[in-house]
Amino acid sequence: MNSFSAAVFDHYRHPRNAGQIDDANASGQAENQACGDAMQLFARVEDGRIVRASCKTFGCAPSVAAGSVLTELLADSLLVDAAQLKPAAIEEALGGLPPMKRHAAQLAADAARALVKNYQANTAS
Repeated sequence: MNSFSAAVFDHYRHPRNAGQIDDANASGQAENQACGDAMQLFARVEDGRIVRASCKTFGCAPSVAAGSVLTELLADSLLVDAAQLKPAAIEEALGGLPPMKRHAAQLAADAARALVKNYQANTAS
């Protein structure tokens, strides 16, 4: 674990916005079939903007850290921007990830896209 940045350690040891938001009106989940890591993302969306986000992550330290930093990146962002969030942005916010752990950033980006897709599907009906 000595190849992880200080940001990865910090977000892993002190995850931000962990758990489920009681008044969430959007959720999405993603899973990495290869390693078994899973992430559930929750958000409160108002007027097309994510006003609050939280997550539950089961997996390695970088996946927990990626979920934590994801909630910070999504806070007060437009829903459309969340749908376009790239794994590279998550990895950058974490100060980089070793090549074998980049799946964590992909997992978080996939959860964000799933959240947006589910929200749009539920509000269109």
